[in-house]
Amino acid sequence: MIISKIPGIEAIAFDIDGTLYPAWKLTLRAAPFFIRNIRFMQAFRKVRRILHKHSASEPDKPLPDFFKLQNELLASYLNIPAQEAGDFLEKEIYLGWQKIFLHIRPYPFAKEAVMQLKEAGFKIGILSDFPPEQKGSVWGILPFCDAALDSEALGALKPSRIPFLKLAEALNTSCERILYVGNSRAYDVAGASAAGMKTAYIANPLISVFRKKSPYADISFSNYRQFLNYVL
Repeated sequence: MIISKIPGIEAIAFDIDGTLYPAWKLTLRAAPFFIRNIRFMQAFRKVRRILHKHSASEPDKPLPDFFKLQNELLASYLNIPAQEAGDFLEKEIYLGWQKIFLHIRPYPFAKEAVMQLKEAGFKIGILSDFPPEQKGSVWGILPFCDAALDSEALGALKPSRIPFLKLAEALNTSCERILYVGNSRAYDVAGASAAGMKTAYIANPLISVFRKKSPYADISFSNYRQFLNYVL
């Protein structure tokens, strides 16, 4: 039996980027790559915005071939063949950034919090817009997960409801019994809420200092000890 301060919750799921580790650490570590490939990265950001916008406007409609469309959009911005764009993306970001993540550390107490939640009886999940395996064992968290999904593989980035519903299916838990933790109001909180999940938002520490609760999420926290105290 799960004893929690949040009634009815059976599973807790996490975004990765900016949620389990500070986003600035990736920006710092990947800065040389960004500088060397500034044109590609500018195009990639534009493409991801387009794909996120589609997911927001068509929340229940997956793309039939997400990666093909992503490659074609990238190719149109860069004026190169789609195959070349896709090969670069696969080699330099999906696979290439694995080395970068070896040097990035998660938020303090993040793994310990997940371990304690698992011991308390919660199912644990991950839902990211990038492949979880890009981060290896996700700093030792992946072995504790009952489900780990990549929204790209499902054809719909957040805030589409599709990846959240698939997450609930993978966890064998109804959406209203899942607490989803993320760092983006527009993608994580909005998408999970639309699917019927409860939400937790990891915020800038200043929010905690001034005791300002996010009007968008059920819980706002600034560190994982605080998060654990809200849940257990």
